[in-house]
Amino acid sequence: MRRSFSGTLMLAASVLTLISAGPVAAQTVWGPYNAEFPAGGDSLSRPLAGKTREDLLPAGAAWSIYGWVQPSGTGGQASLVAGLGDPTPSGRFLIQTPKGLGVWVGGKTLLAESPIAAGTWRFVSAVSDGTTVTLYLDGQAAGQLAVPAAATPAVITMAPRKVPGFAPFAGRIAGFQAQDRALSAAEVKALAGRQPDALTVFETGSPTWPVQVRQMYGQTSPQEAWTRPRGKGEISAPVAKPAYAGPALVASGSEAWTLKGWSLVEAPKVSAGGAAISQAGFDARSWYPATVPGTVLTTLVDRGVYPDPDYGLNNTAIPESLNRQDYWYRSSFEAPAASAGKRLLLTFKGINYAAEIWLNGQKLGDLKGAFLRGRFDVTGKLKAGQNVLAVRISPPPHPGIAHEESLTAGVGENGGMMALDGPTFIASEGWDWIPSVRDRNTGLWQDVVLTASGDARLGDAQVVTTLPKADNSVADIEITAPVENLSDRPVQATVTASFDGVSVSKAVSVAPGQTSVRLSPSEFPQLSVAKPKLWWPNGYGEQALHDLKLTVAVDGKTSDQKSIRFGIRQITYDLSLMNPGGQLRRVQVDFSKARQLGQDITDGSHEGIRKVVDGWATSLTAEGDRSPAVTDVPETGLAPYMVIKVNGVKIAARGGNWGTDDWRKRVERERLEPYFRLHKEAHLNVIRNWVGQNTQESFFDLADEYGLLVLNDFWASTQDYQLEPQDVPLFLQNAADVISRYRNHPSIVLWFGRNEGVPQPILNEGLEKLVHDLDGTRWYTGSSNRVNLQNSGPYNYRDPATYFSEHAKGFSVEVGTPSFPTLEAFEAAVPAADRWPISDTWAYHDWHPTGNGATKTFIDAMTARLGAPTSLEDFERKAQLMNYETHRAIFEGMNQELWTKSSGRLLWMTQPAWPSTMWQILSHDYDTHGAFYGTKAASETVHVQMSLADRKLAVVNNGGKAIDGATIRTRTFDLAGKLIAERRRPVSVPANDVVVAEALDLDLAKLGAVIVRLDLIASDGKTLSHNLYWLAGDAEASRKLVDMPAQPVSLTARQEVVGSEVLVRATLTNTGSAPALTGKLTLVDGRGQRILPAYYADNYVSLLPGERREIEIRYPASVGAVGAKLELRGWNVKPLVAVVR
Repeated sequence: MRRSFSGTLMLAASVLTLISAGPVAAQTVWGPYNAEFPAGGDSLSRPLAGKTREDLLPAGAAWSIYGWVQPSGTGGQASLVAGLGDPTPSGRFLIQTPKGLGVWVGGKTLLAESPIAAGTWRFVSAVSDGTTVTLYLDGQAAGQLAVPAAATPAVITMAPRKVPGFAPFAGRIAGFQAQDRALSAAEVKALAGRQPDALTVFETGSPTWPVQVRQMYGQTSPQEAWTRPRGKGEISAPVAKPAYAGPALVASGSEAWTLKGWSLVEAPKVSAGGAAISQAGFDARSWYPATVPGTVLTTLVDRGVYPDPDYGLNNTAIPESLNRQDYWYRSSFEAPAASAGKRLLLTFKGINYAAEIWLNGQKLGDLKGAFLRGRFDVTGKLKAGQNVLAVRISPPPHPGIAHEESLTAGVGENGGMMALDGPTFIASEGWDWIPSVRDRNTGLWQDVVLTASGDARLGDAQVVTTLPKADNSVADIEITAPVENLSDRPVQATVTASFDGVSVSKAVSVAPGQTSVRLSPSEFPQLSVAKPKLWWPNGYGEQALHDLKLTVAVDGKTSDQKSIRFGIRQITYDLSLMNPGGQLRRVQVDFSKARQLGQDITDGSHEGIRKVVDGWATSLTAEGDRSPAVTDVPETGLAPYMVIKVNGVKIAARGGNWGTDDWRKRVERERLEPYFRLHKEAHLNVIRNWVGQNTQESFFDLADEYGLLVLNDFWASTQDYQLEPQDVPLFLQNAADVISRYRNHPSIVLWFGRNEGVPQPILNEGLEKLVHDLDGTRWYTGSSNRVNLQNSGPYNYRDPATYFSEHAKGFSVEVGTPSFPTLEAFEAAVPAADRWPISDTWAYHDWHPTGNGATKTFIDAMTARLGAPTSLEDFERKAQLMNYETHRAIFEGMNQELWTKSSGRLLWMTQPAWPSTMWQILSHDYDTHGAFYGTKAASETVHVQMSLADRKLAVVNNGGKAIDGATIRTRTFDLAGKLIAERRRPVSVPANDVVVAEALDLDLAKLGAVIVRLDLIASDGKTLSHNLYWLAGDAEASRKLVDMPAQPVSLTARQEVVGSEVLVRATLTNTGSAPALTGKLTLVDGRGQRILPAYYADNYVSLLPGERREIEIRYPASVGAVGAKLELRGWNVKPLVAVVR
């Protein structure tokens, strides 16, 4: 990648330099340019003044280039220093070699053999009359070379990188100039007599990360009425749900109780203050029974005040005033008998955005930020009989103005004013994947818990696991437990930690206040666990979790206890990091080891982030550059991109972004678990907590259980687009609590400071310090992209072949494409009158012809390749064919170059926050469409595939064992099912690797449209993987797919109860004469309603003539489906319904 010079710096350089070009016309002299290049940095390039990159300098014309060169090292390989044109044989470049300086032109080299010492300035020039080049060193002629001048781009290029046969130049260049004439010997000699000035300003090829210079405010005024979405369907009538009717306190652990039985009212409707509202005699009978945990809007929808905003345009019938007023929550409860004589703590696990908290007429305090726990000591404040807790909740102070998406208004901006508020749900202002949430997720969105203890109370303990041996045969467990002495005298306490039959105790004297107790293997050898059960990401092993019981006892009596679930695993990273000497080192970084050594090994500050080839890189500190926690690893072509390692194994990171688990923050475990299971069953192993919008216990617990690594953001979004958080101390306070609260989750793999950019310096440096001090085992990096990561995008439809050749290289955190849901999921969310043709309701549910997702390219491709859609059913059928193809290609493109050009690829997005029509592999109601199964196919542990770009076959083996003596069987059919070609190729694949084989010989220009079937067959004859492609030479040939006759596919299904699930075994057989493409199974009950969630082992199944496939489907027995049936449809499959026996 090249970087253009800044005009301001060039002006400064021109003023300061003492080197003159002589008396020639200004337009024919380019420069002077002054620049310095660390070895690990990037090149610099710019068009010549008055020209563009598309212009050419003519062949056969005269030219001159010259300047001062000061290498920082001599090295053992030639380097291109600076020149005219691109670094190809048509270019004209000064060159540095171990033998001396010279010129490289026309692919030929002429040297002045006078070695140049590091740190020494030498003047070198090359002059050509158009046919012969004369080389000068320090003003003296050093040789000639007959090389006609070829046409070359009109650009100056300095220290070009990634040029075959050349090493990167490292050093300084001063006064480099170019002219469109041949200088005389006298002119060259005069120039050589003018040494570089000591005050010369040098631009660097490795600048540091810039600060934000522009920002966007969102919708600045209400949009024109005529641009608001309009639908033919009616707004739904509100439907009330039964309110909670259980006890006000529910036991939730040893000496812990969750407060229930809440009520809610809009604050403007109440004239009393907190002192009165929190008294037992206050009349709150007219208040709404509240849904807690939950937001204000959740309560109002549950009570039948407003319609379900998920459906159609119902959200437009809910007023924006909900985010511009406060609310009161109130709960009345009796103190539990077990709390008598105890120290009592009231914990708010999550409120949004600010709270004023009252108990029994007394104000306990205030709380601010959606991700900060509020902890209030209520010892002595509870009384016999009724106790009343009242909470005044305020929404985020800068809610912004809603943009209502429509075909006329377009997608609008992403967010806006709420970005100022920092730790909150900034996406709720509205994004291109959800409309504005009317209450901005205001409310008690997590539980409120009362806990009891003695005088010694445990804080947020940290469990750190490391694997000191390469074979992972031993795990070291280190436990750090904060103990707070709540009394006014020292106490003798005993801290005990127990897990898996291991138990250790340590006696400590705890003065009033807080003490930290450390339990480590050096003191307790039993904390070195032999043959540990390790936690692995999905697809790499078991997600073993261990339950730690931590107690603190005073005078032999338990004072407090906690249960902590943790996984034994160690995270390391392969990264390219800039060291203090300017070298880009490819290293493995072990932050856990650095923590043990007390070292701070990386610098993620703005000054520490450096421009390098193909992106940006974090720096090593001087301490880190020599630390045993940083070890060199081979360069395989991935620089500067990250590789994640778990337990020493490289993880091929495949996954997706979660913008918000649910746009109304309905985040109970029961609601979220099917999403996690579906991600696991799609063979994904990483998800991103985008802008921290999913930061709650249920999210991380489920990620642990399902083996999904979490890239965890904090709450700042796009640099030079979003506003920056204005209350940095509040932001850091919330961040500190999040790190302390969730750091024991094995699923969390790193911390991002900001979505797509680095936070402002004061916040970025504060976050990096918090991660170092409170975690110490994971990497913190300021940006979710570009810094040791790929840039984001694209997000709209692209030719599937380009995912093999162009897009999402390295470690790509965001790449997306349109992904229309199933017909049934769409119909469940959109009124019949608005389903076809494409309407404002589509746009409101995120189908935007323009913007990042630009569905126009999707529809254009559909029309060209498959014909214009004629109905919703026709559109959905064609969309699913494209969904499967594009999502498979995204991950197969990564597979094809795994560990050489790619190490990770995350979809934007996998998880829909609401019933969306875009960027998802599953639906908000748990339905799964073509994108899900294309992703699942490409991400399987062992996979056979073909590059759509060059037809090369490949086998990727993500498993821990090598595949030896296997065979790739390829068969090519015409669309009628006639076999055109067949071949078998032997293949063996090492563990955790990919083997790329020869290309499949396909003349699509001649064949038109074909079906290609791949099978990977083990040495014992077992099929390890199969894959099927529909290919065409051009759009016209592709449209032949439309004419494929529908094939008969037989279907039988039987079911049985297995544990808590119903297992359905479906058998499909293609009884026709041609391939049957993308047969889709839909499990329905006796009423014809989909059974959801349902977990299909495969779907959108393509079958060759005579082929039989058995597919397992599981669903919860608690669904209680009666009269289940299986429906079948497909691209060219005759529709069929089979009764499940």
